[in-house]
Amino acid sequence: MTNISIMVPVLFAVLALFMFYTSGAIMMELLKFKMKNHFATIAAGFFVYFTFISIFTLPLQLISVLPYFFFVYYLWGITIVYLLFCCVFAKYWLSTTFISISSLIYLVVALIFLIMNYVVYKFISDGSFSRHKNTISIMFWLKDNPVSFFNASSMYNVLGFKPFQGWYTFQLSIVMLAGAQSFQYQDVIIPFIFIIDSFVAASIFVYMYDSFRKVENTWAKYTLLFLSLITFVGTKVILQDFNYSLWTGDIFFIYLIMYSIIIILRYTSQGFRERNDPTFVGLVIGGYIAFSWDSAYQVLFLLYGLLFVIQRRYTINFTKDILKMSLFALVDLFFFNIILKFYLQTILFGALLLFLIIVAYLMTRSYSVVIKFETFVDQRINFVTLLLPMAFMIISLGLTLASNESFVNPEDTYLNFLYVWTAVFRNELSRYWITFMLSMAILAISFVWIFIRNRFQTNVLTGIVDLLLISYLTFYNPIVVKFINIIYPMMTQSNGIIMIIQGTLAINVLLYWGFNKINYKKTEKVKVYRKPSILIV
Repeated sequence: MTNISIMVPVLFAVLALFMFYTSGAIMMELLKFKMKNHFATIAAGFFVYFTFISIFTLPLQLISVLPYFFFVYYLWGITIVYLLFCCVFAKYWLSTTFISISSLIYLVVALIFLIMNYVVYKFISDGSFSRHKNTISIMFWLKDNPVSFFNASSMYNVLGFKPFQGWYTFQLSIVMLAGAQSFQYQDVIIPFIFIIDSFVAASIFVYMYDSFRKVENTWAKYTLLFLSLITFVGTKVILQDFNYSLWTGDIFFIYLIMYSIIIILRYTSQGFRERNDPTFVGLVIGGYIAFSWDSAYQVLFLLYGLLFVIQRRYTINFTKDILKMSLFALVDLFFFNIILKFYLQTILFGALLLFLIIVAYLMTRSYSVVIKFETFVDQRINFVTLLLPMAFMIISLGLTLASNESFVNPEDTYLNFLYVWTAVFRNELSRYWITFMLSMAILAISFVWIFIRNRFQTNVLTGIVDLLLISYLTFYNPIVVKFINIIYPMMTQSNGIIMIIQGTLAINVLLYWGFNKINYKKTEKVKVYRKPSILIV
């Protein structure tokens, strides 16, 4: 048995990175985004590409007679069109200067992530690739079979949502282009994904660094860079140790959520309003189905939290922002409910989608109605924030009383995502009580925060705190999870990953806020006194 040369996946990775970089640069120019580090556009291009292929393949997945290999060839076709698009708009990226300190920082960070991926694969978590390899092999063997959500004999009944996720089809297309046999898959997939992950993660990191950093002192800049990088690397290692896999798209879904949050925090903490930020976030979030169809409700919960982050900063025209962000994701959620035969949820979210379309229509006809709604939300923000969590809690408590269950039950560990992430405690009973008390403390803090929020000026720190506490209060505390788990049975399977992402981002944001605060105080202390000159004529 012969191995495929390492140059094959490297060349494919270089071509893919070229496509992501150029398309990202074009997108940033068209949306008039200001980027300090040109390589930050790689993440933008990566997510927009997968949104692009998700939009163009979803209608075909509703047809019950198309074989799976058609989707692979179709992916090649639309990728070629995508590359042609990048070449046509070459003027947006040909003038880029690569020789700079920021470019060097990016390449060093990417190299660190590349080494880290290899170390994690070799010494921490490598078992998941064998399972992933088997999945890709099955997809290749069944490529002549029809693939549709509504065909009883399709691949959906064998592999679930995997054949419909662009990330899997993308990998299979790379394997087929390389001419690899099943025993050679690791020669292609592992180095290819290592490189893609390293450069995308580095792109997200430098985008966060440039977006949140306000310090100009050289020592402070590089100290902040080092500490933030350690936090980011530690987060990646922990997630992969908890079996969030590079291969299956779990990590890239996490990147998507992280990237979307960073963009919105940047949008709401600047001194000016970039109107196209919500549109771009909508494009990014809409492509989540390329990595994780099962996370439809998690994305919905994130959008709900982001609504309040935006409203706290911009009390006018925030409705437009929500429409721009949520449209693609709600369409995905609508189909998700149909596929899983959640008929009540289909009606509910179909009505919500229709409502948003009506609101969009009203905006073009009579914006005064929308202004009244936005004014009401601004004046009654505490009531609006607490409305949904209180409704969920009342229903959940009612269900508990109706079933004659105890409110505090050590067997209900599945309701508390903190329990999953505290495996360091070996005694299960102690672990339950520690996480239970911690969850109740966070719940109490969330309630208090709603009422004292107006005392604080809106900035990047209050933005992430708003998102973290409102998300926990509304969707992730153990009381409401009992109810949400009924309408969304996969709720507990997510292990609260959205909250974990928000928590790790909060640690990073706290670092940036602290350094910016110290730098501001030092700058404020510096005063220049000028002695008035006497002009003698």
